[in-house]
Amino acid sequence: MLLLAILLNSLFIYGQVRPDSSNQEDRNLKFDSSDLRIIQRADSILSDSLKWNKQDDRECADDIATGRYSLYCALYKASIDITGEYIHRRAAMQIVRFTLEKYDDGRVKNHRLMDWNNHPATTFSEVKRVLRESLDTVIQELKKR
Repeated sequence: MLLLAILLNSLFIYGQVRPDSSNQEDRNLKFDSSDLRIIQRADSILSDSLKWNKQDDRECADDIATGRYSLYCALYKASIDITGEYIHRRAAMQIVRFTLEKYDDGRVKNHRLMDWNNHPATTFSEVKRVLRESLDTVIQELKKR
């Protein structure tokens, strides 16, 4: 237990994971070019259905090791690849969460990305649609600048 506390504290200190400042989600997202690249990278990581892990456990080391990624772990890996860190409420992550809400249909109970990814009704084509729609939203918002 002490080792876990030390590890989590180290991750917070060194910026690999950042705690939320509140339980409220800010839906007024501010995107930058890294958000665009994170979603593009996640989309390329999930290039075909054989690379999709439909059994997300929110632990990404095994996804990275096998090359089969849940939606969450593809976004996690893409975040690390693009920015060198993972920020749980980064705009890129949030827009994907908000986009998949349109396709929830009762699939989500606790963790949007995991529950939706793992639900029997969720298909790979839906995962790709959510990524494309999220990407389109980011592109449109960046064009407004």
